[in-house]
Amino acid sequence: TGGCLPATRAAAREDDIMKKPGTKQAQAGVALLEVLIAILIISFGILGIIGLQANSIAMMSDARYRIEASAFAERLIAEMWINPVNLASYAYAGTGTPPGPLVAWYDDLTTGSAALPGAATHKPTITISGDNLVTVTINWAPPDGVVHNHVVVANINQNPEN
Repeated sequence: TGGCLPATRAAAREDDIMKKPGTKQAQAGVALLEVLIAILIISFGILGIIGLQANSIAMMSDARYRIEASAFAERLIAEMWINPVNLASYAYAGTGTPPGPLVAWYDDLTTGSAALPGAATHKPTITISGDNLVTVTINWAPPDGVVHNHVVVANINQNPEN
């Protein structure tokens, strides 16, 4: 005859089984493939969660540094309020040795237990204008290397009666 016929009935049955979807042999390995795809999807989910956690930790550290910078600035402003007669002696351009009234504050900012990272390299500046407007700029560089700053502006009244 013109076609290719199986030699035995068993061979014909085997050919039929291979051609029919839904049989055990046609589905062999599908479960393994499904498990591998599930593991891949779960792995990407876990990696995403790890990335979110790392980002959360970085944001928390940045917030902590901002709070500490704010506390340092407010502490210095409070010292100026207590000593308004010597207000001009608090001016610091961020170069050289800080003036006498700033030494303890500067040491805490740069080397104390709550020191800001990189504050010794990126020094603070304190400017005092003629109308007693004080601008305190505190700089720091967290481990990512990007320099951040916190600026506080206050008007220090030298007249204790007002």
